[in-house]
Amino acid sequence: MGKYSKAPDFYVIKDTREQDGYYFSEYGNCLGMVEHKLDTGDYAIQGLEDKACIERKGCIEELAINLGQKKHAFLNEIERMKEFPHRFLILEFNLEELIDFPQSSRIPEKNKANVRITGKYMIKCLMEFQIHDNIHVLFCGNKHNAFLTVSSILKRVNEMYTVGRKK
Repeated sequence: MGKYSKAPDFYVIKDTREQDGYYFSEYGNCLGMVEHKLDTGDYAIQGLEDKACIERKGCIEELAINLGQKKHAFLNEIERMKEFPHRFLILEFNLEELIDFPQSSRIPEKNKANVRITGKYMIKCLMEFQIHDNIHVLFCGNKHNAFLTVSSILKRVNEMYTVGRKK
């Protein structure tokens, strides 16, 4: 059991480099959002920065770049995520879009033939992150669902480290 009888209010930290991300306003236990540089991930809880790491991918093309051209830097981030007890990769697209990549992507038709990364390869990488690195990979389908998921994760982590598990 935690040291509080009721979960205290908290601020969400959004990494200063996060583009087109979520906006957390005051609601329930959330006091709103502050922007700070995070060494790993895009979102955390102020005061519990070492407990949860949330990395957001806004589109399948972003994931493809992270697993292709920018793979070395992305794998370094995956490695740094191991320091956190709770680690999440939040995807704002669905599994079907990943499987169909690059056919269902926003890449212009004339350029799709030049794309060397495949959906199968990206699934392989995501499964390895889950199995080897214990990262929860969540396909949220869209930005709204992803925001609700991140909000719920942050609320539960705040509760876990302050009041314990709710019954």
